[in-house]
Amino acid sequence: MSRATLGVGRWGLGAVVALSVSSSASAQWPQWRGPGGLGISTEKNLPTQWSPATKDKAAVNIGWQTEIPGRGHSSPIVAGNLVFVTTSIKGEEVPGRKAQEHLKFDYTPGYIHPDAVDIEFKHALKVFAVDAKTGKVAWERTAYDGVMFDDRHRKNTFASSTMVTDGEYVYASFESAGVYAYNLQGTMAWKSDLGGIIKAGLGPGTSPILYKGFLILQCDQEMGTGSYIVALDKKTGRERWRANRDTRRSWATPLVINAGTRDELIASGAEMVISYDPATGKELWRANGTQSHPIPSPVATKGLVFLTAGSQAKVVMAMKPSGSGDLKDSKELLMWRYNKGAAYVPSPIAIGDYLYLLSDTGIMTCLDGVTGERKYEGGRVPVPSQFFASPVAFEDKILLTSEEGDSFVIEAGPVHKVLQTNSVGEPVYASPAIANGTIYIRGDRHLFAIRKP
Repeated sequence: MSRATLGVGRWGLGAVVALSVSSSASAQWPQWRGPGGLGISTEKNLPTQWSPATKDKAAVNIGWQTEIPGRGHSSPIVAGNLVFVTTSIKGEEVPGRKAQEHLKFDYTPGYIHPDAVDIEFKHALKVFAVDAKTGKVAWERTAYDGVMFDDRHRKNTFASSTMVTDGEYVYASFESAGVYAYNLQGTMAWKSDLGGIIKAGLGPGTSPILYKGFLILQCDQEMGTGSYIVALDKKTGRERWRANRDTRRSWATPLVINAGTRDELIASGAEMVISYDPATGKELWRANGTQSHPIPSPVATKGLVFLTAGSQAKVVMAMKPSGSGDLKDSKELLMWRYNKGAAYVPSPIAIGDYLYLLSDTGIMTCLDGVTGERKYEGGRVPVPSQFFASPVAFEDKILLTSEEGDSFVIEAGPVHKVLQTNSVGEPVYASPAIANGTIYIRGDRHLFAIRKP
């Protein structure tokens, strides 16, 4: 097998807990970044070239494109023959409505982000189910319609958290606007109110995950007061456990791994990284955090978990889950640290021996996952680009998709090589999903099915 074969080694694709999802084959891309939350697909014979139709030319390898009204950055998930996304549709103005009070870094009130918008408008928050074969909308449901609890960043949406499925039900989190469970036919099973979640008026982004019978949500807010991580019963929505946290606002999605003798729920945080028992919420260990607001989600390979952040500081940490208590930066836990290349938004991807970093401007770095040795840095895409979507991988290839709607197929391995450049012809903020021999790309206006004829 090649040096970069997907899923090689301890905590390859099959071993990083897909305990988080049903073993049923009906859930093919069940959550944010797919099986185990790693962004890696085992699909074969996927297209590596595509383009939209133009006046003079037919579309290439685009099976269908379906308009999704409103705005949403939630990534597609796939269960059986359905693809699911969420969206937010702006409604009527509510004159005089004000955003929540936000804290500065010195914990005094009065922080106002210059790009915070839309508290003065109602929004309808919807779930769309699209037929994976035809692209026809199978059903849509309005989960919530009303005022928003707080602002959002002008580039964010009120529908930015990716759904999760166990193959029988789908779960949508809109943070302050609630959590909703539907069966695959669109019947609501339950809804749950998380209460207000404040994130400096920048909006939602953390996605729910499943572990056995639990739906787990990381709810960090403001400068730490009121932060928590919670597990809801996936059948009823009732709270099963809750762990209070002291970490400030974050947008990272937690990761469940199996550390040999136990499962661990790894939750990133600026002040501290904490490992929990996902069955009980009991804290197993904690370590020094990412320093910056964690927007990128953790990934894992070769028995290590990688945590990154890139807002106030560029931080990449490789941790070997073990032990108990406050481990800080102990050498038994922290294997190495790298202080370049980390993104503000996109998550990294770990494939076999290597960890790949993607900056917000499309510059790639490849590090040896075990040692932290730099294999390359400065790997560039062919055109100036901005990235919000996180990488996904298939067949020793890494797919990067830019805000401009361009997709770059990169060869996985210790040498940077761009294999192909494609486009869907509109902006992209969501990360792709891969299932059914298809790459699903959610653009600013359409959901695209990229597949061979």
